[in-house]
Amino acid sequence: MSLLPILMATGLLLPAVHSYVDRDDVPEPSAEKIERSVDTYVVEGSVEGVAAPETTSEGTTLTIGSDVLFAFASAVVEDAAQAALSAQLDQIPVGAQVTVEGHTDSRGGDAVNVPLSVARGEAVAAVLRASRPDLVLEVVGKGSSEPVAAETDEPAMAKNRRVELSWTS
Repeated sequence: MSLLPILMATGLLLPAVHSYVDRDDVPEPSAEKIERSVDTYVVEGSVEGVAAPETTSEGTTLTIGSDVLFAFASAVVEDAAQAALSAQLDQIPVGAQVTVEGHTDSRGGDAVNVPLSVARGEAVAAVLRASRPDLVLEVVGKGSSEPVAAETDEPAMAKNRRVELSWTS
């Protein structure tokens, strides 16, 4: 019989506890070492904002970058984002049937991205309902299944994080 279960049951073997001890005898890491150890993202130039509506024979689509609407991994539309969204709503005809599609980049996989894209679509739809009760809304979460850019760098990934409002003219 193994000794490990007995030691654990009697409390003689406690699980490892990880803690941080501030030590004065350890030199400070260099700025270069700190920089290499931290994941950083540059957002300058990565936020597309609100694109001009695109009209085709099938209808009109208004694309709003998720970076304008949401914080990272969030589906809460902040006040400033609500104002930016509300400023676009006069482009939608009265009584239009609008599809609200949430899209994400590919980080996190479907288990994270599909529910996040649905939640973001619902959050935008809530703003639409409050501002334009005349609209008929359908919310769809696409996750990362319909990218508009190859995800080769952060600006490309940012293009894939978006909410699209589509309606027939």
